[in-house]
Amino acid sequence: MDKHTAGVSPKLGLRERNKLEKLDRIRRAAQELFEQQGFDATTTREIAERADVGIGTLFMYAVDKRDLLFLIFNDALDVMVDEAFARVDRRKTLSAQAAAVFAHFYQVFHSRAALAKILLRELVFFSEGRQAAQYLANRQRIMAGLEDLAKEAIRRGRIRTTESPEQVAKVFFFLYSGEIRLWLSADEPDLAQGIETLQRTFASYGRGLGETVR
Repeated sequence: MDKHTAGVSPKLGLRERNKLEKLDRIRRAAQELFEQQGFDATTTREIAERADVGIGTLFMYAVDKRDLLFLIFNDALDVMVDEAFARVDRRKTLSAQAAAVFAHFYQVFHSRAALAKILLRELVFFSEGRQAAQYLANRQRIMAGLEDLAKEAIRRGRIRTTESPEQVAKVFFFLYSGEIRLWLSADEPDLAQGIETLQRTFASYGRGLGETVR
């Protein structure tokens, strides 16, 4: 069970419990079929059948397969963002801090590499669907967190740049977006190697920002 169904059901009414249980079955069915058959080969009808819900019920939670993919990941992304920024050591350089944030994403995606590859392929231009708002909110949380790190680095004189914190955050995010796709394109992504490459890429950008530790 996920955070919606674990530990809260006894306090909810029967109707709400049923809705959450259906949601959990749909999420599990979609994940199983995507992993077993692949994203392209799986149909929404197959997912509904495995989840033991009507196709109309399934479309109450997600408008299409892409939406179902984000239904699987959105709750995990909520937690990932919280955990990623909680692990940052603010004594380190800005590039090292940003790398630590995204290293956590690498670790989680490595444990679910098959689904992560599909996710990163399908999220390009993902802005519509019932699950889009939650995904976009998490992306904004990441950007806001990176901006905060950049603001602190500027305030403490740890980077010397005329760029805004927003622009600095955007570059780190785009570097991560490219590196993680390249890493996941391998048949068997090497976690340690992927994180090391990300750290080197971020450090190169950090040198361009004239970063220091103070």
